[in-house]
Amino acid sequence: MSFAATRRQVRRKYVHRKLILRLRLFALVGLGMCGAVTYQVLTYQVLVLPTLAAAGTGFLVGLVVGRLSKVLWHEEATQVVAKMDRLGGVVLAAYLVLALSRRWVLGHWFAGHQLTAVTLAFTGGVMVGRLVATRREVVRVLKSQRRY
Repeated sequence: MSFAATRRQVRRKYVHRKLILRLRLFALVGLGMCGAVTYQVLTYQVLVLPTLAAAGTGFLVGLVVGRLSKVLWHEEATQVVAKMDRLGGVVLAAYLVLALSRRWVLGHWFAGHQLTAVTLAFTGGVMVGRLVATRREVVRVLKSQRRY
């Protein structure tokens, strides 16, 4: 049996389905946003440096937010679960406020397609950062339970 097949079995057996779905959604949304940013850069000749800076900043924010999420071992289910905490709700609300008021917040520095690219890059970076941090926490919990 290959190493990848073994890891897949561990995921199915010891990681809760909702957590796997959440990680897949982070990956899909992050990948979709990266694709949209690439389209913006190639089609509308958007500046790359501010876009990369926004993606990097978003990635760092995502790492911090992902590390603050509660990923723990559930004894009865013998699975890794993730609890939605208040911080996740606060981050979601902050993102919605930023998304709705992006012209007012970032409009001083960016306009038009550059504003769209920077906003999408930041959001994509946050999603990828949360994916990386949450996955790291899942592996940490599995290793602490000697399941990985």
